Amino acid sequence: MAQRQRRSKKKNTSRSLLWVSHLLTFVIGALTGIMIAQVGFGGQQTASSTASVFSQPSNDQASIIQQLESHIAHAPDDVDARIRLGNAYYDTGNFQSAIIHYAQALELRPDNPDVIVDMGIAYRRIQRSDVAVENFQKALDINPKHVNARYNLGLVLKLDMKDIPRAIAAWDTLLLFYPNYPAAASVQAQLLQMRTGQNQ
Repeated sequence: MAQRQRRSKKKNTSRSLLWVSHLLTFVIGALTGIMIAQVGFGGQQTASSTASVFSQPSNDQASIIQQLESHIAHAPDDVDARIRLGNAYYDTGNFQSAIIHYAQALELRPDNPDVIVDMGIAYRRIQRSDVAVENFQKALDINPKHVNARYNLGLVLKLDMKDIPRAIAAWDTLLLFYPNYPAAASVQAQLLQMRTGQNQ
């Protein structure tokens, strides 16, 4: 997985768990011979199935958000605090607010591919897969070997955009750069399905 902007282990929650669950579902799909779809959501998914469901933040999450909001009010140029706030909002399912703070962080530090990918994932969660693809591509323009950007690009192109040729190209390049990618066998299985039309 790409070396994304690391937060503390305590806060490395939703996106890491989502990515790990993607890998687990890939492996299960490869073993059972069924089509492997997006992990963590179950079954073949489209953008409409990833709609944001805002959950009430826990007391700890609410406290973190309040502290970061207060800090940013006095230090609006603190990029790292804005990223942490975007992450905190993402982890509560408030993807719109996460996008706002990721965008503000990128205004101050525009060439951060990790934040661009995070914002792309958040856009997908509010059913804006088109903007998600734009973000993943922008991250790859900065770092062509950004594994998380390339994986998510292929995933959204395949599941949401139904752009199979571009999805194949994204994952072919992923495996070219990372032949020992943890889910390489599963990605290869999906590539075979796409090439033979089994995903249709």
